[in-house]
Amino acid sequence: MGDSGDVRRGFTGVIYHEMVHSLQWNGADRAPGGLIEGIADYVKLKAGYVASHWVRPGDGDRWDQGYDVTARFLDYCNDLRNCFVADLNKKMRNGYSDGYFVDLLGKAVNQLWRGYKAKYGQ
Repeated sequence: MGDSGDVRRGFTGVIYHEMVHSLQWNGADRAPGGLIEGIADYVKLKAGYVASHWVRPGDGDRWDQGYDVTARFLDYCNDLRNCFVADLNKKMRNGYSDGYFVDLLGKAVNQLWRGYKAKYGQ
């Protein structure tokens, strides 16, 4: 499970991730899949269930790459504005736009991604 053989911990992390999918909005099926998976892994991250195989902060090729890469990016965004991820999820109830990042953080998502990468010397 990528958690050094700790099956219980790995399973609990999977349950956190999958339960998020039952509670999150998906932008009326218009949100990037990587963002949907990244939000689920963000909750897993905040709950303390980071798997040993996760990327380090700052790693990754795209903000919407998904899972651990996007979770780490969302954590960065949430540090810029408390409750960012929850507010982004609320906005995704009826649709999706990259403009939601501007609405919530005042910067385009690609500008935020560059800032995230720069913070970690990438």
